[in-house]
This record gives sequence, structure tokens and C-alpha cells, in this order.
Amino acid sequence: MIWEFEKVAGPYKGRTGGLAWDGSAMLFSAVQEERALRFDPGTGKADVFRNYIGRTNGLAIAADGSVFGAQEGGRRVIHLLKDGSTAPTNDLLDGKHHNQPTDVIVDSAGRVWIADPYNGTPPYGSPVYPFPNHASVLRLERDGPRAWKLKRITYDTKGPRSVLLSADEKTLYVADGDVERGDTCQLLAYPVKPDGDIEPVKVLVTFMATERGIEGMCLDSEGNIVACAGWKKSGAGPVIYVISASGTLLETHPAPADMPMRCAFGDAGLASLYVTAGDGGLYRAVATGRKGLQR
Repeated sequence: MIWEFEKVAGPYKGRTGGLAWDGSAMLFSAVQEERALRFDPGTGKADVFRNYIGRTNGLAIAADGSVFGAQEGGRRVIHLLKDGSTAPTNDLLDGKHHNQPTDVIVDSAGRVWIADPYNGTPPYGSPVYPFPNHASVLRLERDGPRAWKLKRITYDTKGPRSVLLSADEKTLYVADGDVERGDTCQLLAYPVKPDGDIEPVKVLVTFMATERGIEGMCLDSEGNIVACAGWKKSGAGPVIYVISASGTLLETHPAPADMPMRCAFGDAGLASLYVTAGDGGLYRAVATGRKGLQR
């Protein structure tokens, strides 16, 4: 089946980033415009969801309807509450600032998993706080009713771009590596123990040396990984992969634009696939033969 995409919003300045379905509309970030928008499939319009969010990329919706955002510019994760306010989390790891997060997910316990790679675009302000000597998956956990603590989860990643949990939350998938930094890009799988710690990694996919690896991922209803990857510079080009939980490549589809960034299912029955990209567009395919996972 050929996936036919149409541009439903944009283009916006720079790239579009994180995606999150709120039950009736798709939230997405216009990273360079420093705002999140909300595309309503019923009206076909994209309205402002939140302004002045400081180069926020990845988005994730919590059980209470609030939204977490990976703020690349501010080197932190922000918490957008339903009343329109923004609540602090914790941007210090062992008392020091971490990198520039690109992606977030929220698990059933309310913990926020964060992809925290190096970033080619400098953060806001003067370089007062040095970057750590690692690029890792981090996790925000509640430390009392109002506070958060930040924990390092991976110790073997080079530059995690995207994070995803399996349907049963017993596996953490990590898209690791930045080809522009000379990394070999991989899709990794870590078993998650009941206490939240992880077990040794299994490499599911290794990309060619010049291949831009996975930038964004989501799950379909069968537990397969739908992943945005590639670029026009080299390799297979901008593509969308469907990969089984064991790492078997099931399908490959051309992406709707160069440098696809994030993907997520939305619309009624989670039957449509949305994609953001380097050209600043929001794209949608309404007939893919797949549906998103209902969490």
C-alpha cells in the first residue's frame, strides 16, 4: 500500500517537531517560532496552542491532560498546565545542567522519559553552564507532591534523538546517534525492570555510516515501531519505516518531505499518521492500513 500524504498545515519558519494527539486534535511544535499549535481535523485549521515556549521540540500529554515539552533552547523540560500556566520541573542532574532535550514521553506512573542529546544549535544565553560529557536518556520522577527529581537512565548512548515505550512499558526504545557528529545511528531496546531501572541493551537496527537515523517514533496498534528517518543527502533518502518489536523491517515508505522529524497517529480511531519535517510542514496520511496504539 502506498501512503499518500497531504500537507495540512504550514509551512512554518524552520522545522516542525513534536507531535501529540490530545483526543480530538493534533498538537505539534513549530520549533523556531517557539510555539505549539493545535491542528483540528474537523475544521482543517491549525490554531495557536501555546506561544513563547522557547524552542520546544518533543511533546507528550500526561494522563491529566497537561503537556510536557522538550525545550531545546532552555535546556529543560517544561510542564504546560491545563489552566494556561507553566510549572517548573527540574533541570539539574546531580546539581549540573544537562544537554538540550529533543523528545519526551510520559509513562503510566507519570514519569517523564527524556532524550537528551547534544545539539548543533546553541541554547539561549551565554555559555555559562558547561555541557556534560555524556548524552543520555534521563527521567523526571515525582519527589513529593509538587517537586521533581531528575535521574540518568542510560550510560551507553551517544546521542539519543527519540524515546518510546512498548505497550506494556517493559521495553524502552531509543533512537540513538547523530550522523552529523560522526555517530553510527542505531535503534536500541532496553528491558525495563519493575523498579524502573533498565537491563543491558539489545541493538535492533544499525544504519549505514552516512545514514541519518531515526528522529521520531510512535507505536502502531500491533506494537510495531513506526519511525521517521533519513534525508536527501545520502542513503535511502527521507523515509518512514515500520519495524517489529524484534527489529525486523516490515515496511518502508517515502516520507512526505526531507528530514522527517516526528510521527504520531491521530484522528478517529487513531487511523491517520501525522508527520512533521525539516521544511516546516505538518503532513497527514489518512489511509496507511495501520492504526495507532490506544494507551
